[in-house]
Amino acid sequence: MSGAPAPAPPRAENGILYVGPEPDEQLERVRARWRSARGEVLGEGLLRIDLSSSPRGSCPGYNDVELLAELSRRGPGVAFGFFCDGVGRAEGVRVFEAGRRIDARHVEWDRPPVPDPIAWPIASLALSLGLSVERLTRVERPPRPALPVAVEALLAGARPEDDALRRRALDLLGSLDLPEASAALARALESDDWIDRYHAARAYARRRRGQGSDGLPRLEEIGADPDESVREALLEGIQELIPEVDFQDTALQEQIDRAVSHGLEDEDEDVRAAAARARALREELLG
Repeated sequence: MSGAPAPAPPRAENGILYVGPEPDEQLERVRARWRSARGEVLGEGLLRIDLSSSPRGSCPGYNDVELLAELSRRGPGVAFGFFCDGVGRAEGVRVFEAGRRIDARHVEWDRPPVPDPIAWPIASLALSLGLSVERLTRVERPPRPALPVAVEALLAGARPEDDALRRRALDLLGSLDLPEASAALARALESDDWIDRYHAARAYARRRRGQGSDGLPRLEEIGADPDESVREALLEGIQELIPEVDFQDTALQEQIDRAVSHGLEDEDEDVRAAAARARALREELLG
């Protein structure tokens, strides 16, 4: 005997995510304006307000900017207005803090240029709050390419099974200025797979990402990796990092100098050559 069919997902969803104190009072403020509002606590200090039953076409979660400003001002907190429309094939997010709009993102899935799905507004919002996209919307979104999904898995602490895809995702993390990206690369540097460590080492070193602070490894620590290819990848990443380093960032310069110094004494010829190139670039750009 089969059970009852699962309810169909909504064709459109809109609402507000409020991050801050007094969530019950904030929900009542929304209900005073939109009687159909329903609240759901997603975590400590994180309230999701569903406004999908509001009059068709009004989309107050995204369009009621006066309400978003009021919520963020009275909290004080951050109010995210969002919508996802499976029929209109579009989604958007507005961000308000201290009564002011500080960000707004909108994408129409069928109109080029469409950004990589990891940058779509709701996926980006979910990532920033440590949630899955499905916690915010049950609207069916277009199929997502495997690479962004692999990147999100690494950011969430998982390990994609496909080797080639995982390593491409590690490379891509080197371009993301997110604390979660730094943490994901630091985890990959502990992998038993030297090829994963190779990709993680270069990606970790190539951008300023707080190396050596908040539990993140220092650059010279990676230079002690038992595999020479990983050590060489580190120094190649440092060559990409050096042009970004501020003259006043002496702490990062110290890490670079220690890693390069170790590399110049490495037993492997290729590692020594990479260290020499890094030293020459450091002297040219940083003195």
